[in-house]
Amino acid sequence: MTVALIIIASALLLYLVVLLVIYLIQERLIFAPNLIKKDPSIKLVSSYEDIFLNTKGNGHLHGMLIKADEPKGVILYFHGNTGSLYKWSVLAEELTHFGYDVLPYDYRGYGKSTGKRSEELMHQDALAFYNYAVDRYSNKNVILYGRSLGSGFATRLAAEQNPHKLVLETPYDNFINAADFHFPFIPVKWLLKYEFKNDEYIEQVKCPILILHGTRDRIIPFKLALNLFENISESTENHLVTIPRGRHNNLSSFALFREKLKEFLSVG
Repeated sequence: MTVALIIIASALLLYLVVLLVIYLIQERLIFAPNLIKKDPSIKLVSSYEDIFLNTKGNGHLHGMLIKADEPKGVILYFHGNTGSLYKWSVLAEELTHFGYDVLPYDYRGYGKSTGKRSEELMHQDALAFYNYAVDRYSNKNVILYGRSLGSGFATRLAAEQNPHKLVLETPYDNFINAADFHFPFIPVKWLLKYEFKNDEYIEQVKCPILILHGTRDRIIPFKLALNLFENISESTENHLVTIPRGRHNNLSSFALFREKLKEFLSVG
């Protein structure tokens, strides 16, 4: 009996240590940035303009305004959790083909952007870039585009502001469910510092919404996009596009993805 109790106690202690470690390193698990010490070569066809905005806490954010030939407005692009702007700018440039300038920016700790991270501070950063875009283009010409992690910033911003449209690529319903998919053995609800409650915020979004997700996504499962779509108010302007066999990082290679995105951006 004593041996059994020792084994149980040891296992419990080990489990608690694992929980503590995950809690302490969660920022490294959520955010995987590349820091930029010197300018790498950027392979963009379009011309672009570097944008720097100051942040709370004496930091600054780096964005790139990638320009279309005759822009109808601007797409404010919130990228995924890895890399930096020098990776995402190449992907964001593809959106200029739909007739919009595109403004991606790096989150705190990514690329040339600096500052300590928190969900609220990063939301304020998103708002700063939104205000910049509105000042330059007016809100009726600003579209929010959130990819993966970035869907959390785009959805909350759309709920609180008045953008022209909202596009979400491979989004989650909330960050707790996304984390629980990868760590089902731990109580993520009690450990996470970041919640990104897309399912709550999206109920308040008034502009047209397009969600694009693949059925073979193993990073953010398709069912989370279904959950999110169920929280959207019924409207002929809101759409969920299912990409059969689509994975997390290859949706833009599908003709259906490009067709539906072009259709959504062309209307209104």
